[in-house]
Amino acid sequence: MRWNWGGGWRGRWRVKAAILTIGDELTCGYRLDTNTQTIAHRLAAVPLDVVLHLTVGDDEGAIRRGLEVALEAADVVVVAGGLGPTEDDLTRRAVAAHFGLPLVEDAEALARIRARLARRGRPMLPSHRAQARVPQGSEVIQNDRGTAPGFHLQRGGKHLFVTPGVPHEMEGMLEGFILPRLRRLVERDHHVRRAVMKVYGLPESEVNERLGEMMARGRNPLLGLLPHLGTIAVEVVAAGRTSEEAESLLAADLQRLRERLGRYIVSEDGRDLPEVVGDLLADRGRSVAIAEVGTGGLVVARLSEVGGADRWLRGGFVFASAEQAAEWAGVREGKADLAVHLASAARQAEEADVGIGVGPLDLSAESGGRSLHGTVSLGIDLGGKVRHRTLRFPGDPSRAREWAVGRVLASMRDALLEV
Repeated sequence: MRWNWGGGWRGRWRVKAAILTIGDELTCGYRLDTNTQTIAHRLAAVPLDVVLHLTVGDDEGAIRRGLEVALEAADVVVVAGGLGPTEDDLTRRAVAAHFGLPLVEDAEALARIRARLARRGRPMLPSHRAQARVPQGSEVIQNDRGTAPGFHLQRGGKHLFVTPGVPHEMEGMLEGFILPRLRRLVERDHHVRRAVMKVYGLPESEVNERLGEMMARGRNPLLGLLPHLGTIAVEVVAAGRTSEEAESLLAADLQRLRERLGRYIVSEDGRDLPEVVGDLLADRGRSVAIAEVGTGGLVVARLSEVGGADRWLRGGFVFASAEQAAEWAGVREGKADLAVHLASAARQAEEADVGIGVGPLDLSAESGGRSLHGTVSLGIDLGGKVRHRTLRFPGDPSRAREWAVGRVLASMRDALLEV
């Protein structure tokens, strides 16, 4: 994510943050360090001034040196890694040694570990018990997704948060404990309001150009752009001396975004395209059935993940080749309008209000109608009104399906808005 940090903003927000990740698998390149990216993005949105990323291996001396550097550079340090039950999980010892504190067993943490192991029918080993030991004076961070708890230690005006390195365990502690605590810390002196707009159909460069001075460094509200497969999340964070001032600043910027991004705005509350399409179907009391070839069933998969999809998703048909799809849809000759036939066949088969057909436009002998080559054919049957569109997207083979699904969902949204 790219934020419009600048001198003016930094002058108002002096809470600096550093991130320390730990593990030989990270320093040796065996595993991608996604924890740093996740933590940095979420801390910047608090907003904190993230000034340092640091990664060290599973070595107590290296961890202590990393802590020294991070605590010297920042007011808030988030550490991920080195809390597990194995011999190379050294973070507790390193933190305790850095602050000159003994490790003490936390009774509540031990009880949670014992209960979690019992539910799984596993015995309590000495290595499990060691996970309940934290530096004296620490506040334990409950781990609802694993055995090893984290901890929060405050010393000399510095805040140290330590979590396991397993991403989903770290994320649980980040969202459930660390971020709420940091927001309270920041909002003692400032009232902060935030919103996320999702934009689809514009490249990041054009979004940046349309926003113009809104992306200026040091501005309040703070804007951040996070692009992913055609969708750009525009995060807006406004700060004021009162909640009313912060809300007013946020509302004014949201209106500016509406004026500059217009029809490309998918949602103003952080919802992604599948959720938006699902909500449109639910609001209009319509149901949908889908038939797709060349996408691996991703359109149905994305929609089925939306909460309440059983109210409007009647069913889906996924085919390995265009020939199979054509035979199912009853197409005898020609394949140029296969997507339209698939849409109508799916709608009729499931007695749905809307039918969607998706397939490759390139039906060459080489592809056999199994893969996408920068284009996708889309058919939409609205129950008597049939549409056909050819959608184009970047042709990176490794991401072709994801790009295609995004274009299909965006076209579904546009069609439903016109109904």
